[in-house]
Amino acid sequence: MELSNRRDAGFTVISRFEEAYREFLSQKLLVFHPSFLEGIPKGIINKVFGKTNITEFEDPMVFLEESDFPDLLEITISKTNFNDFVGEAIDKGVLEDHMGRLYSLRCKIAHVKNHFTSLDLDLLIELSCEVSKIFNDPFFTEFVTQLKENPEKIIIKIPNDFYVEKLENEKVQNNLPVPDYEFDGGFVGRNEDIKKILKLLDNDKFSVVTLSGAGGVGKTSLALRVCQEIINRGIDKFEYIVWLTAKENRLTALGIEDIEPTLRSYEELLDTIIEACGFSECLSSDEIEEKENLVDWIFEASKSILILVDNLETITDERIINFIIDAPISVKFFITSRKGLGQIERRYEVNQLKEKEAVNLFRHVARDKGVISLAKQSDSILKRYVNKVACYPLVIKWVIGQVARGKDINKVIQNIDSASSDVSKFCFEQIFSSLSKSCKKVLFALSCFEEPPTASVLQYTTGLSDKDFDDSIEELIIVSLVIPEQYQNENNDISRKFSLLSLTRGFIRNLLNSNSSLRNDLEERLREVETSISRSERAKREYKYSLHNFGANTDEEKVAAIIAQTAFQKYQNSDPESARREYKKAIGIAPKFSALYRNWAVMESYESNLVEADQLMCKASELNQKDPQIWLQWGNIHKKAGRFNVAKEKYEKAYELASDDHIILNALGQTYGRLGQYRLAHEFLIKSLDNSNAINTTKHIIINRTSIAENLINWAWALTNDREYELAEEKFKSAILESLQAIDIDRHDSRSYYALTKANYRFGLHYLKKNDKKKAIEYFSKLESIETTGFTQHVNKIKGLLELSKIYYYNGNYQRVKELLLPIVENYRNILSRDRYREINQDIRNILTGVNEKNIIIGQITRVSTYHNYVIISNLENIEETYIANNSDFKPELISLDQDLFKRTVKFFPKTFIRRNGKKKLEAKNIILLE
Repeated sequence: MELSNRRDAGFTVISRFEEAYREFLSQKLLVFHPSFLEGIPKGIINKVFGKTNITEFEDPMVFLEESDFPDLLEITISKTNFNDFVGEAIDKGVLEDHMGRLYSLRCKIAHVKNHFTSLDLDLLIELSCEVSKIFNDPFFTEFVTQLKENPEKIIIKIPNDFYVEKLENEKVQNNLPVPDYEFDGGFVGRNEDIKKILKLLDNDKFSVVTLSGAGGVGKTSLALRVCQEIINRGIDKFEYIVWLTAKENRLTALGIEDIEPTLRSYEELLDTIIEACGFSECLSSDEIEEKENLVDWIFEASKSILILVDNLETITDERIINFIIDAPISVKFFITSRKGLGQIERRYEVNQLKEKEAVNLFRHVARDKGVISLAKQSDSILKRYVNKVACYPLVIKWVIGQVARGKDINKVIQNIDSASSDVSKFCFEQIFSSLSKSCKKVLFALSCFEEPPTASVLQYTTGLSDKDFDDSIEELIIVSLVIPEQYQNENNDISRKFSLLSLTRGFIRNLLNSNSSLRNDLEERLREVETSISRSERAKREYKYSLHNFGANTDEEKVAAIIAQTAFQKYQNSDPESARREYKKAIGIAPKFSALYRNWAVMESYESNLVEADQLMCKASELNQKDPQIWLQWGNIHKKAGRFNVAKEKYEKAYELASDDHIILNALGQTYGRLGQYRLAHEFLIKSLDNSNAINTTKHIIINRTSIAENLINWAWALTNDREYELAEEKFKSAILESLQAIDIDRHDSRSYYALTKANYRFGLHYLKKNDKKKAIEYFSKLESIETTGFTQHVNKIKGLLELSKIYYYNGNYQRVKELLLPIVENYRNILSRDRYREINQDIRNILTGVNEKNIIIGQITRVSTYHNYVIISNLENIEETYIANNSDFKPELISLDQDLFKRTVKFFPKTFIRRNGKKKLEAKNIILLE
């Protein structure tokens, strides 16, 4: 339909509706009241008699024809009329709402300044059909059907006397413009928003009500619609409504057009208020002081004024902001802004249209623009398109405007995201350019996520400090670019997620793509998050009691786990202070995450800070008493410190929580063994081995077998001390067998060799106690062929070979002693130099000294070469046998050689050196001059 025909069609519908409604009331009044006037409120009776010369009405229809449209509803709900007339045909509240909206549409048809859109016509038909259910009038239903099928046959031309320049109910003086939506299909939806905003404006507690939201979401349209509702409903809350806009451009199908703002300065604010309220003639000059005084007088003289300030964020004149803040209580400010005042305002967030509303708007705008092919598409197709533009009314209108100019809708929508598109520039460019560097980084990071990230994941990805991140999030929420969401995480705690405004994502992503360095940095941190989470999941599967297994559930915990891993790395790099700072940071993100306190405690135990470690473990156990890993690690800390009774208590708590876990069984078995409860220890260790075999993890099987071997060794040694030799030998042999089986699993595992060297060493000692030197030699000698790699293995080997050398020494086999001990002295100096092994070192030295004293030679210096720095010494028992030496071979060492040494008698230790040609060279060592 053409625009003029739509208004005529609207007049036809509302006329027929009023006629049917009056007929309905006429019949009901006669049925339920002896005199029909008894069913009509006195106010309406007085009003009708006041504007007619008739002193009495016999026919209710004649009376009703003199009544106004709002009177029809008032009669219907008066006294018992609603129950009698309507019953359950329609809810009372629904009827009141529909009649109020129908009256607004009637006024819109009658007002020459207003535009009556296709949307208005559809709404008029829909509402009138709903209300007509109470009429039970088949003629009205038939009329609506004819209107839809053959409108030309029944449409009535609007009579001139129906039009009005100013509506009777337009009691509020205003300077409101004709809204843009009147030219673009009309205003769609947002009924709930309108109701809530009207309540806010009616509440004296809020002096400033701000509609906030992203560019293009429809803040200005909604504000104007609310003001229209105030006027159309005859709400007398405000005496004046003053419209001011700071907008400098608007988005049209032809691009971004400049428009003239009505608010650029403080003085323009005063001028507009004075003019809109009708007091311009009261000014005698252009002096700003006079204008201020006049505005103050208007505020004092008026009951209440509503001042609507559109696009506040572009205002830079601080006097305007101060004017809003300092205004008297009779003045209410209604603001649209992406940022708002941030002080005294009551914010109302305007979001995109609901999907159904967006589809309706799409159809009506397409119809108004003449793109009928789009208007006729199914809901499912239109839903796809409106969701692509995030159900933004401005963008829907812009897209259809482009299609009306002959462009392909798919290409138009595809190019919306580009930073150069008119939509991006109009909706986002200005606000984006005003953001801080940190805010932009948050937006860039958000654009990289497919799903809304939690606060902790987002902060970690940006690398911002707590303060910078919180400030940035607050600013982005205020400008409606980021949407916060509270949700219940896996631990039943409340967490935050953030999503990027959907229409903004493409714009931000395109900008990020032009900054390759920042993009690579953000993507690297995202990969780090994903890698860490997958590593944590792998730790759960492979070794659930590893410190790398944090058991993180929520995103906050996963990010905290990444930071805790960084702490661990810093500790490995010998930087415990930095590690502590990282742990504190992680706890700040996930303060209820017990694994953080557990791992920190383990670090403090490595640093021998047992008090701090215990306190951290207490906190971890308070947060999660049913986590066996906490009790296991706590037991490990005490076992490492030698507190086996305390360790046993912690392990037993872990055992209560996970009685079949092989790691806990093994730890508890080891501790029982340390406390001398060998039989009980053996039972737990065997059970652990059975469970470990079921899991078939090589590492755990080796740990179990070596633990069994160690317990058997200690058990056997206790039996040896009790002189239960046969039982002891049985345990020793079992220990050696367990060690060899562990070695067969992995020939490079040091634990297995430690158990094997300890078993052979202790078994040798066992036979010494039995005075069976032959058997002792057998087991001590086995140590010589074992290739040891670890410190503790070396110690067992040294101790065993020292005992073996003692046996050979007392048997007079000095050569065998030297074969055993000299390699030890040469290869294990670092061990023998330690204080705790001083006694072993001294034993070795004493034995070697004893051996050497058996081989000492008495000789005489027969030649001294001071030039070549050597002496020749002859064996006094065999003059032909000579030895060479230099000044460093003397004890004490000589500074230099001189001829006074000639024919001096000496004692020394002989050493044989084989030359390359195979000949022997005899040397004298540790030479001592005799008197």
